Amino acid sequence: MTEQIEAILFDMGGTLRTSVKKSGAEKRELIQRMLDLLGAQDSVDEFTVLLSSRADAYKKWAEETLVELTESDLWTKWMLPDWPAEQISGMAIQLNQLYRAMTGTRTVFPETHDVVLELFRRGYRLGLVSNTTSSVEVPAALQELHVIGCFEAIILSTVVGKRKPDPSILLEATRRMGIAPEKCAYVGDRADRDVAAARRAGFSKAVILRDPRQAKLEREAGAHLTPDARITNLTGLLELFPPRPAPQPDTVYNASLSTMWALKNFPTLADFFEAARRMGFARIELNHKVTTAMLAGIDLNQYRFSSVHEPCPADIGEDELKKRDWLISSTDEACRVEGVKAIQRSIDMAKRVGAGTVVVHAGHSTPDRDKLEKKLREMIDAGQYDSNEYRAIQARMITIRAEFAAASFASVKKSVLELLAHAEPLGIRLGIENRYHYLEHASPDELQILLDLAGPQRIGFIFDIGHAETLDRLGFYPRDEWLRRFAPRILGTHLHDVITTTDHYAPGLGSVDFESAGGYLPAEAFRTCEFQNFNSPEQVKRGLDFLVEHGCIKKL
Repeated sequence: MTEQIEAILFDMGGTLRTSVKKSGAEKRELIQRMLDLLGAQDSVDEFTVLLSSRADAYKKWAEETLVELTESDLWTKWMLPDWPAEQISGMAIQLNQLYRAMTGTRTVFPETHDVVLELFRRGYRLGLVSNTTSSVEVPAALQELHVIGCFEAIILSTVVGKRKPDPSILLEATRRMGIAPEKCAYVGDRADRDVAAARRAGFSKAVILRDPRQAKLEREAGAHLTPDARITNLTGLLELFPPRPAPQPDTVYNASLSTMWALKNFPTLADFFEAARRMGFARIELNHKVTTAMLAGIDLNQYRFSSVHEPCPADIGEDELKKRDWLISSTDEACRVEGVKAIQRSIDMAKRVGAGTVVVHAGHSTPDRDKLEKKLREMIDAGQYDSNEYRAIQARMITIRAEFAAASFASVKKSVLELLAHAEPLGIRLGIENRYHYLEHASPDELQILLDLAGPQRIGFIFDIGHAETLDRLGFYPRDEWLRRFAPRILGTHLHDVITTTDHYAPGLGSVDFESAGGYLPAEAFRTCEFQNFNSPEQVKRGLDFLVEHGCIKKL
């Protein structure tokens, strides 16, 4: 039976982690924080009793109906129905986390990280299905372990509205993962919930992590809920599930995945590379957070790289380079030279891994002026885009850029010529990226000057759709100006979505018009999905399909 298992899905509480009760003083402190948040003067003891009785009533109802509510509905309808719903809904997640913290400290088992990672490396597809009233707790715990990227689907009852032993919550996981239930095993700690749900969903194997507190429940569950295996420690799974061939993606896409998404989601870059392959990414872009140590011990010849984003290796990180003003835009010659050296190291890295292009940031027109732009972004969030104050700050920024840009851009041109000379014998192209901040280089006119320094086989444009979108929304450069003027010189693109003026979301989560942009992209230009690590594996995978639907990438 084990031979046919391709995916292992886990329960959370009691399986990957446990809970330790809080002291009386700790509970009182957390309840007081809830009262402070509400602005209430109630007695801590009376409020504790009230919430406990309502939580018990909700738990009884949820177990009878197998329905789970969102945090908002839980707190507006059950926990604090006598408070204004609009007020409680806005703070429901925070209230819920304080209350859950009051009920116990949740900590993962010491072996959880290593067992999960080993099963992923053994070639199993992983998922998680949990009964929980929290939408945020499980993802945060898995990211803290640096293994969240190993889970293809994370299904939480508070999000999908169903609880185990209803099998639909497990079947939702298999649907999202695109795998037949009979190829799955489920690992939990309760026969009445976990084995029951797995049996009803048609899973091939149900494993119980024995909890002495659940012995009575297991005896009462009956023979039909006897698990296929019992373990006393998660490491027992390694005896049940031997190595198997690595899963192959159903579809391969002409897209790269930036290592931006790897940070905190995986313990090593090798694990990230494997996850990207399983998702269907044809290539990888090494971004500006990758250090020499992170690459140590990895056979890079196993992987295909579209590009390297400087500074990589980031042994002197981007933030430190900015702090020292070791940028190719620096008007201090010694600092400018150090900035050139950092990008030369990235050119050498591109040659080493077989990537044809280095993504180049062209520096600042002037440093330390981002407070003005931050104010503009805050005003957009507050709906004050059309205010006189907004226009005054915007005009001030335009004046500042005009005052300082000429000197720093002269340094950029000098630096780019030196970088072209370093890259040419190595066969590496420079790609100048449009930036996220207005006071950075290059503007559209500055980009034209840089592209005129050499032919398209040596230097080109990296169109970052999220950066272009945010500067358009701020009222500076129209997004489509970059595409109309420079489409023939596009070497590659960074694809990610934008919510308000925050970018690096997976496509489909924001409101960027990818379809209109897709028509400008040259067929030979690489496509890099540049997603921050707050995007879930499911959102990354859905983002790929979204980009196909909107004409930005293709299935190979």
